[in-house]
Amino acid sequence: MNCWPLAATNGALEGLTRALALELGSSTTAKGRTIRVNCLSPGFCETERFDHMDPSKKEAMLQNTADSLPLKRVGQPGDMGEAIYYLLTAPFTTGAVLDVDGGHGIRQYANPTTDPMRNNQQTS
Repeated sequence: MNCWPLAATNGALEGLTRALALELGSSTTAKGRTIRVNCLSPGFCETERFDHMDPSKKEAMLQNTADSLPLKRVGQPGDMGEAIYYLLTAPFTTGAVLDVDGGHGIRQYANPTTDPMRNNQQTS
């Protein structure tokens, strides 16, 4: 599955977020604002990156993903925008990694027999 590049990158970003929050937390900007460092970790989000796909395959992929999530839907760009707004405006939040993933981290994985991205092949 080659998940290691994503895992390594995400781990590095989470560590960097916490380290910078510790290092810069006692600093202030020229306007006297405390420097806060946070990270948004977006989940599966329906964006134009899937517009190149066959429409029926795209819809099947989105539905299969939604069915596997506790919230039963995929993310929308507005969901990410609201989370970013929270991180920007919450004055007592720093060093946080906010997962905005519809419950992906606690979900049951997509069904390989109905997942169009797996070509309907069983996995063991």
